[in-house]
Amino acid sequence: MAALTLLSVLLTGACMSQQADDINKPLPRKSRADTLAWAKEYTKAMAHYGELKITDDPAPRESFQECVGKNDEVPEDGRYTLLYSAYATLPQDQHIATIRKIRKALEAHGVRITSFSEFPKESEALLYGKNDKDGSFIIADSVNPPGTIRLSVSTPCFLPPGAEQQQF
Repeated sequence: MAALTLLSVLLTGACMSQQADDINKPLPRKSRADTLAWAKEYTKAMAHYGELKITDDPAPRESFQECVGKNDEVPEDGRYTLLYSAYATLPQDQHIATIRKIRKALEAHGVRITSFSEFPKESEALLYGKNDKDGSFIIADSVNPPGTIRLSVSTPCFLPPGAEQQQF
């Protein structure tokens, strides 16, 4: 039940807001450390619902990137996005069933599945989702090396606390 509560908090945005079309609308504020902690908890919750254990081989990956505006605006105020990926090892013949479990849990918590494919011959699956409440994107898929599942989350654009938002 605690994991259900955790995923519910994670999937409802955890203090994040979706971006509007107004390029100068105030951005949600969050430190890089808080964003990374949130992403780790999100992938941990996905792993829980897939009955997976996140491994250190391959090691989790984090990639902070500067935000670039819809019209290619390049801000200098420190705004960023994060792509975080964690990995789990699982026999290849269990990938499709496991990613189906993750899909079911994500859908139950309001994540819109934007693409889902199964490849029975390879025993692989690919899931893309979007949480429209917070603007995050989710991936759960079979990757190399064989027997590996990737759980990823990417965030919308955040402005660090204390930074003055640049106007365009």
